[in-house]
Amino acid sequence: MGRRKRNSKKLSGVTQKICESKISEKLNSDEKGETGQQEESFSALEKAIDVYQRVSLPLVHSMYDRSPDGSDEEEDAVVLNFCPRFVFVSNLCLICMERSEEACESCGMVSYCTIKHKKQGWPKHRDLCKVLTEVCTNGGGLSFLPDLTADDYRVYRLKLIEIAERRLERLLEPWEKEILLYPRVCCSCRYFSKALRYCPACGIELFCENHDGKHEEWCRDFQVFRRVLFMQHRNGNVDPEIPDTFQDNPLHLPDNFDLLMAQLYSRSTYYCNMDCYTYCSLSHISTIPLTTLYSMQISCQDWETIDTFVVHVIGAEFQFECINLHMWEKFFLHLLPNLKHLRLMFIGPELRLPAVPLDLLTAVKICSACKSLDRRVNVSFHPGKFYHNFCRTKQFIKPNLVCLFNPGLYRETGFEGRDTWPETIREFCKIKVPVCVTSYTKHEIPREIIRIKSIIDVETILEPERNPFASIKPDRNFVSDDAAPLIYKNYYLAIIRGKS
Repeated sequence: MGRRKRNSKKLSGVTQKICESKISEKLNSDEKGETGQQEESFSALEKAIDVYQRVSLPLVHSMYDRSPDGSDEEEDAVVLNFCPRFVFVSNLCLICMERSEEACESCGMVSYCTIKHKKQGWPKHRDLCKVLTEVCTNGGGLSFLPDLTADDYRVYRLKLIEIAERRLERLLEPWEKEILLYPRVCCSCRYFSKALRYCPACGIELFCENHDGKHEEWCRDFQVFRRVLFMQHRNGNVDPEIPDTFQDNPLHLPDNFDLLMAQLYSRSTYYCNMDCYTYCSLSHISTIPLTTLYSMQISCQDWETIDTFVVHVIGAEFQFECINLHMWEKFFLHLLPNLKHLRLMFIGPELRLPAVPLDLLTAVKICSACKSLDRRVNVSFHPGKFYHNFCRTKQFIKPNLVCLFNPGLYRETGFEGRDTWPETIREFCKIKVPVCVTSYTKHEIPREIIRIKSIIDVETILEPERNPFASIKPDRNFVSDDAAPLIYKNYYLAIIRGKS
C-alpha cells in the first residue's frame, strides 16, 4: 500500500502547552550541555503529530533495515506475537467492520452493511440470534435497562451471558460476550431499539430520538477506537518500527509521548507517515518500558550515572508485561549510555509462561553495539508466586524500582477470590525503594493509593497524574463504564515509597 507524505504539524491545545512549558523550563536551566537538547526539543515540537491527526492515514509498512544474515540480533531470541481476535461493535458490520444502520431483524443486536454480508454471517450468528431474541427482545430483557444503577447494569449484563450460555449449552466466544457486554442501546439512557442513530463522527456511540448524539468528551477517542478496529480487522497485527537512537548523553524524557517519538524519529519519514493503528500499537508496546524509565527519572537521583538497574514487576501477566522484551534495550540501554546492566524480574501468581524453553524465552535481542560494550538485559520469570513469598527466596535481588501496572489493589477479591494484597503491600514498602503504580482510569488511581496508605505509612514521590507514556490504544471499559467508556493501559501514574 502506498504512503502519502504528511506536512509537519504542531501539537494543539493542552498538549502543545505542556510541551512548550517543558521546553521553557529547559531554556531557564543553567546546566551544562543543555543548548543542543533545547534545539532538538524545538525541532521535535514542530514535527510532533498526535494520534488524532493520524486517523485518516493509510497503513504504513515497517522499514526495518535488517541484515540478511540477522547478525545484528541475538540468534536464539524468541519473538512472540499474539494475533488480534475479532472485536464486536453493535453498529459495525459483523463481516467487514464498516458502519451499518441496519440491525438484525430478529434480535436487533448485531449489524450487517449488506444483504450479502448478512447471508455470509448468518451461519455463525443463527444459534445465538435465537437465544438473544428470546432473552433480550421477546422477553423484554433490555427494556428496563434505563432503570438500573450502573453497578446493577454491569451485574445484569453478566447474568445475561450466563443465561445465553445455559440456553446454548456452550461457552460464548469473546466477541459473542461483547454483544451483551456492550449492547445496542442508547449511550445516554440505555434505551434499546432497532432504530437507534449512530454518531456521524465516530460511528460507534448510539443515540435514541430523545438524545442529540453529542458526546464531545469521548468522540475523538472513539474515532481512534473505530479506526484501530477496522485496520486491525483488515491487516491483523502490525509490527511498528521501533526508534533505534543511541544517545551520547542520558536522555531526559519529555512529558509527552508524541514529542519523544518526534525526537527519536527525527531523521525518519516513517514517523510522519505512521498511521493511527501502527502509532497506537507502538505506544501500546512501549508503555511498560517508557513508564518504568519515566518513573526511574522522577524517583531515582542517580538515574543518569547508575550502571546497574534492577526492576521488579509485581503481579505480572505474560501477555501484558512480558512480551516485546526487546523494547527495554531500545529505551534503556540506548537512551542511558552509562547503564550497562538492566535486570528485569517478573513475579506474579497469574504469570503463565508459554511452552517455550526458558533460556529462549528470557533471551532479549541485543544489538551488536551493545554486545561489543558488554551491555545486557537479563530477564527472569517467577511464575505462580506472590511477591511477599518471592522476597523470602534465594532468587530475590533488591530492586531499584518496583512496578505495579494496573494492579487493582483496591479490589478485595483478587487472585482466586482472595485478598492477598495486604501482605504484598507491606513487603514492597518494607524495601523502601520507589514504587510505581498505574491504573486504567483516572478514577482508579486514588483508590489504589488509599488502599496502600490504609495498610502502611508511605511517602508520596509523585501525586497521581496523567501518565505521559500511557498507551494511546483505546479499549472498552466494562468495570467502570459509567465514569469512562474507554480505558488505556497505564493511563494514570503515582509513585510512593515506604517510610522507615
